Amino acid sequence: MPVAALSARWTQVRARVVGQDDRGANHHWLEIDVPRGFGAPAPGQFVQLLIDPTGSAALLPRPMSVAACRRTGPGLRLGFLYVPVGTGTRALAALGAGASLEVLGPLGHGFPLDQPGTPVLVAGGRGVAPLLFAADALGQAGRRCEFLFGARRRDQLVALAAARAALRRLGGRMHLSTDDGSAGRRGHVVALLEQVAARLEPPLVVHACGPHAMLAAVARWSLARGVPAHLAMESIMACGTGVCRGCPLPRSARARAAYRRAPGPSLFGNEEWAMCCTEGPVFEAAELDWERVE
Repeated sequence: MPVAALSARWTQVRARVVGQDDRGANHHWLEIDVPRGFGAPAPGQFVQLLIDPTGSAALLPRPMSVAACRRTGPGLRLGFLYVPVGTGTRALAALGAGASLEVLGPLGHGFPLDQPGTPVLVAGGRGVAPLLFAADALGQAGRRCEFLFGARRRDQLVALAAARAALRRLGGRMHLSTDDGSAGRRGHVVALLEQVAARLEPPLVVHACGPHAMLAAVARWSLARGVPAHLAMESIMACGTGVCRGCPLPRSARARAAYRRAPGPSLFGNEEWAMCCTEGPVFEAAELDWERVE
């Protein structure tokens, strides 16, 4: 796939489940085939998956970050890494090969992977999913990345074997950290970022995905050092298109001032709040007020 930041169009199609497998720590890997006409997502974008409500209590679609994308004949094969924790994702986990579902997408803004500088990808837990996709896109563009993967303990380094294999194939380098020291460097992934960044030739550009607390720490590290950082946020999204207004994130003072000068489209947020689905899910570090991000 070409390295791209966003897609200007989205569509809804009927997709077919290729299969699912267990990636450990209760994480599932789902692959679906979407037909011709569905736009190729960029790393960091997401789709909405809607399961047939017949026989299921899942009435709303589920936003899913794309973890892989490749062409298969006339269409695309998309991969997703997820945990079945609620009604919708448990229903999703019950789908076998050949089952069908509706897919809306690609949605949102992805990582600006064309930005110059050494790409440093920072993943926390299952935030590894879109960054594996990003590493693949960078590799296909002939760019090597530094891949930092952190978690509380080793068993929460989701799909670690697959990530290592992908990085070896793409020529990237993986660096691990765990809070308890059970794998890689002991401590938070931002401490690992500080250590790795000191050995790299500037300029650097950071792309990150993980829990909001981790992203806030990455944002503060980057802002303090003048390093561009692009952070994939998570939020509860019902529609994925800005209509329901259910996924607000607080704008920074700088972003509020910019919005006053040039208000965004109606499906974006307002001066105070950005919509995660239409303005994100990837935001620059300086765009959000990290003291108010929950």
